[in-house]
Amino acid sequence: MSKTWKHDITRCRARKPDGKRCKVDNVKPGYKFCEHHDTDIAALFREPEKCIEIMTGRYPKRHHPACDRKGINDCACHTYSRGAQVMRTIQKAVKDSASALTLYRNKRKLEMRIKVKKIRNYYNGITEAELWLPYKPGFRQFRFFVWDDKQERVVVRVIKDNMKNKATLLKWLRKLAPLHVYYTTSAWLNPQGVGPDPNGKRGRNKFRKKGWSYKMKNYHNAFLWQELYFDVDYCNADYNEGARTLGELMVHLEERATSYGYSQKPTIVFSGGKGFHLIDPHWKMDKVLSETQTKSYHKTDLGEKQLANREWKEALVDNIRNDDILIDYDVTPDPRRIIRLPGTVHGKTLRLCKIITQDDLSWEYSWRSPDKIIGYTPDAPIG
Repeated sequence: MSKTWKHDITRCRARKPDGKRCKVDNVKPGYKFCEHHDTDIAALFREPEKCIEIMTGRYPKRHHPACDRKGINDCACHTYSRGAQVMRTIQKAVKDSASALTLYRNKRKLEMRIKVKKIRNYYNGITEAELWLPYKPGFRQFRFFVWDDKQERVVVRVIKDNMKNKATLLKWLRKLAPLHVYYTTSAWLNPQGVGPDPNGKRGRNKFRKKGWSYKMKNYHNAFLWQELYFDVDYCNADYNEGARTLGELMVHLEERATSYGYSQKPTIVFSGGKGFHLIDPHWKMDKVLSETQTKSYHKTDLGEKQLANREWKEALVDNIRNDDILIDYDVTPDPRRIIRLPGTVHGKTLRLCKIITQDDLSWEYSWRSPDKIIGYTPDAPIG
């Protein structure tokens, strides 16, 4: 037991992926981590079976590269074998022990400072013409993921400024040099005030904790409209599988264009990370409803309008799932979903999230049909 520990009650030293410290403060004397995070090298030598059990409970499955249930694990992906879990536990122990060192923290801070400097230099060297904004951006919420050197973690800032034009966007990009920039896929009456869904568990808890009134609940829940968004993620060494999945999705939508209200004039976005976004900016609920349903839809309460939008898109996503097309099934129907903004830098890869055309993709034959897409080669990272 370490003699430097003065109290029996201490706080866990583990940090979550977002950089925040664990809140458990009853760690045993001589220990660095609570029972949930006690997976460093010392813990592995002390109680190896317990460390393996923690890893098995937290990461039980070897997920498919396109699986969107990695945090929930209710999918049909294969379970890790005993031997694989032992190796993963050893790797986790080495990583946890290294991350607790001052040298490791200083190295990470230096890497993040260099990355932020590259991003700032990029934004200082571009013009408004190289940026992109969604339809009526004044009704969207913009979130910047910014590196905080003092807290040694990435913090999320909701931009309170009304992002009506590219000049305002460029001003904030140059000021904050964010690692990631997202915007809401839905339009809201009060976009800067939108948070968790007040009808969901997380939202109800937040409203109760803040003591917000029912009127404010309705005000923050004032949904206006949402276009059609699809997120194609594929965690592979290259982008070819993701590009082929994008082609399968485009074929599926084009074959059902009338019933889906699909305009067949999509905006294709390379995310800068591991996949693509497909956006139909011309899509409206009016296109998929009858005349009577349309009148009823526009007269309904804003909260009911949000629910109707979600239910229709959930049915659409079920059709895509039945065709075994692997996309992020939660993005399309979720009115509170955020998505990466084209024209901004992806903070992990330092590649540009950009709008691309079908000519930028690789094709199997000379004629251009979505089912003949075979890959994509991205541009080099900035800097």
